[in-house]
Amino acid sequence: MKLAGTLLTAILATAAALAAAPLVDNGRSDYRIVVPADAIPAERTAAEELQTFLAEIGGVELPIVAETDGPAIHVGQSPDAARALGIADWQELKPDEICLKTVGLDLYLAGDRPRGSLYAVYEFLEQNLGVRFWTAEVTEVPKQSTIELPLLDYRYAPPFEVRAAGYDLARSDPKFAARLRNNGHGVANPPEWGGDVQLLGGVHTFSDNSPLISVQEYYDAHPEWFSERNGKRLNRHVQLCLSNPELRRELTRKVLAWIRSNPNCQYVSVSQNDNQNYCQCATCTAFVEEHGNQADLLIDAVNEVAAEVAPEFPHVLIETLGYNYTRTPPVTVRPLDNVIVRYCTIEAQSFHCLTDPANRQLEEDLTGWRQVARQLMIWNYVTDFHKYYQPHPNWLTVAPDLQLFRDCGAINVYEQGSWNGGGAAADLGDLRAWQISKLLWNPDLDPEALVEEFVAGYYGPAAGYVHVYLDSMIESVNRHPENIEGCYARSTSSWLDADLLLQAYFAMDEAQRKFRDDPVYGPRVATAAIPVNCTLLERPELFDNAALRGVDYQQLLQTTVAAVKAAGVDRLTEGGLSPEEWQKKLEWQHKLRTGNLENDGSAPAVAAGKACHAWSVERVAELHSLGNELFWETDPAASVGRAVRMPNTHNEWHLQSFDFPHGTFDLYMEVRCDSAKPSGNAIRIGTYDWNSRIEVPKDFPAGDIAGKEYRTVKVGRVDLKDNMCIFIAPIINPAVENIWIDRLILVPVQP
Repeated sequence: MKLAGTLLTAILATAAALAAAPLVDNGRSDYRIVVPADAIPAERTAAEELQTFLAEIGGVELPIVAETDGPAIHVGQSPDAARALGIADWQELKPDEICLKTVGLDLYLAGDRPRGSLYAVYEFLEQNLGVRFWTAEVTEVPKQSTIELPLLDYRYAPPFEVRAAGYDLARSDPKFAARLRNNGHGVANPPEWGGDVQLLGGVHTFSDNSPLISVQEYYDAHPEWFSERNGKRLNRHVQLCLSNPELRRELTRKVLAWIRSNPNCQYVSVSQNDNQNYCQCATCTAFVEEHGNQADLLIDAVNEVAAEVAPEFPHVLIETLGYNYTRTPPVTVRPLDNVIVRYCTIEAQSFHCLTDPANRQLEEDLTGWRQVARQLMIWNYVTDFHKYYQPHPNWLTVAPDLQLFRDCGAINVYEQGSWNGGGAAADLGDLRAWQISKLLWNPDLDPEALVEEFVAGYYGPAAGYVHVYLDSMIESVNRHPENIEGCYARSTSSWLDADLLLQAYFAMDEAQRKFRDDPVYGPRVATAAIPVNCTLLERPELFDNAALRGVDYQQLLQTTVAAVKAAGVDRLTEGGLSPEEWQKKLEWQHKLRTGNLENDGSAPAVAAGKACHAWSVERVAELHSLGNELFWETDPAASVGRAVRMPNTHNEWHLQSFDFPHGTFDLYMEVRCDSAKPSGNAIRIGTYDWNSRIEVPKDFPAGDIAGKEYRTVKVGRVDLKDNMCIFIAPIINPAVENIWIDRLILVPVQP
């Protein structure tokens, strides 16, 4: 009992001493911030960040010194910090590990170099002082006249060594990226903000991005190094012939040269291109048949590169993809220890966790890779790339997916969102960048609690309205467990019920009116309303609803576009749709719906005098790869003097039309082709239902459409509905140089 009493007295005495010596007391402090003289740049930044926020919170600026005899907050690695923290060797820390500990009247904030000490400071500011880094522009800093010295003894290492929330909002500001503890793909942080961990080459490095074996450099001399399809070696949209030993040797030589020019890199990408044209030559096919699947062939080739890299660069990991045709793990070939596979989830049904039965095959493939690979990287898709602004209610699936990635041995995770635009208009992009970053740091945090925290802190008195939007989206998803939308959804019609869309719209509309003149919350609410407004505008049939009779379509369109521009957003899709282009598209659709859309050119003969729609494809179609594999060119023979030209060197659906009336029609196209000696097929035209994934194509012979004059071809009877497209593609044919497309013609059978 005497020993217990002595211990209690000591504890009380320590507590009394700490209480008598706060960090800050009514604008005064005896504390100094100690940062070693040999501190690295990020540790000096950590000390400056701590100084700045303590001054803002408590009203006193603590001096930054190299040493002191008085009470101090020690920032960064030093012999004194090592003793206080019980660290024999700083090298024993895990990547980005942080250490926070109170020793007597001193506080130690340190961690793994180069970023750990910076992250330790942010941990202290957030968890102990209530600072919140909501966005690059908005930081919440509470005011306190007294800041007590907390009793801390905390060490933490994030499960993912490399983390990136792939949103432009998180990538564009190094300071904000560091505060979110993002250090990976797409982040470009200078040393003072902790640096970053980059993947040399990025992705798709066979021949696409930062190409190792480019068509331009190698094809003429070595066509056999490129993928064979239908007996021909491709020179566009290629993969590599991975069974070719000379190709493997050159690939290895290029990778070694790459690393020698970048000796500090940790990861090097040796990864397939972004297409499905894997090699089908006899040797590649035989290897796959003998060993298992396409992943066996890929890993066998990458292993050969990795084996040559390891002796000279033992710290470098060779990255390759488990993507599309290589997503299923290999049957017999095993990756070497210095090979790291980046598993990609592009086929996932976005509103379901990967452990949900809807995504069972992806989970099985991922866990299969875990069984054969030492470690993994992850490329996860968390937005709608067709429409960054479109509601994409996956806020509650991010955490369980990250927990799965951690349990499968992932050390590097890229959560790809609206990476190249979209900003805060990308379905609450500010919330997404913040929540995902928090979960990348600690996947065990409660995703719903994080949403609650952000909405309350960032939207303040308007938080209730934003929650109506969020809850409406989640409720509608829950109503439709059969929904299979992925990261390229073109519409919300398959899952977002009208009553819940209107509920969300009216809540956000009321919020906009209530906070319109509020200089702080008004702009935030206006931006938060963009997704629901855009969605309503893209569901024009709902304007027949009695509840919307007082809402003017054109006025809402103009207001929404103004809000997008005010938010600084100039790109609404991954492909680059501008606000002005989006507005033009919706104005077209509105005219189409109201019957005020005139035809292009003269009345087509196939209509036989009946009412019909005849429009230039430029007005009704999305034109992809413009200036590369599709060209909008002058053509006197076309109805409007211009037409689309596509060379017959590819078979991509670069021309897709979604803007047409619903109903049953006879579909015709006005097309022609350039061919001196026409033979074989020249063009494929058809429909594709994005809901059912059903394609109905029809091919047309070059001989039927060759020449300078446009020919009208009948595609057939079609039932056009929402989330359906009409597509046009060339057919690869050496006898045909180009196809030209003028007008799309719809003759109503049943409106």
